[in-house]
Amino acid sequence: MTTKLDAKFYGTIRKVKDDSVVPEDQYVVFLAKDNAFASILPLYFEKCVDLKCDQEHLDSLVRMIYRLDEWRKANPHLCKNPDAKGEKLLA
Repeated sequence: MTTKLDAKFYGTIRKVKDDSVVPEDQYVVFLAKDNAFASILPLYFEKCVDLKCDQEHLDSLVRMIYRLDEWRKANPHLCKNPDAKGEKLLA
C-alpha cells in the first residue's frame, strides 16, 4: 500500500526525460509564492553540493532558484507565508 505524501495538492506529475508519471507516494509540491520554500531552496542546493549530486542537478537548481527569484520579484503581491486555513486536506 502506498501513501499519498502531499495532502494539499493533487494532479499528475510527469518526468520531462521520459514522460513517465511520478506516483503520489513519491512527490510533494511547494509553490513559488511560499516564503518559507523560497528561503529554504538555497539551503537545499547547498545540501546537494555536500552530497556530491551530479552537475546536471546542481545546474537545474541554479536555474530554478533564478526563475523563482525572478517570479517573486515580478509578483510580490502573490508571495505569502504558507498556510492551510480553509483547505480540504486529503488524509
